[in-house]
Amino acid sequence: MYIGQLAKLTNSTPKAIRHYEKLGLLPEPLRQGSYRSYDAHHVTLVRMIRMAQAAGFKLLEITPLITEKLRSQRFPLEVANNGIEQKRLQVQAEIEALRQRDLHLQQLKQEINLLFAPALATTTS
Repeated sequence: MYIGQLAKLTNSTPKAIRHYEKLGLLPEPLRQGSYRSYDAHHVTLVRMIRMAQAAGFKLLEITPLITEKLRSQRFPLEVANNGIEQKRLQVQAEIEALRQRDLHLQQLKQEINLLFAPALATTTS
């Protein structure tokens, strides 16, 4: 299949697919004349890359997984699971930071209401 068909099957764009190739996330496809010819393996890899991006992974964070997959010719489940657990720890830390920010916002709201609400009531009466 050609790049347009691969893009359609993976809900991607030809530009993104070429970028994945440039980064080494996709193996070089065979060529039919001047056209790239992709197979089911490329579909699987692009879908995996897109799913990882949707889960918050940056392309550079995916590279070790793809590199190991291409090197060993098998899916490196341990590398994938470790990467996912590391990402989950990052997300949990971000959630905690957002909870703290929310708490600070609540405290700020209480403070400004204590400081300025009485003044508003006095000036409007």
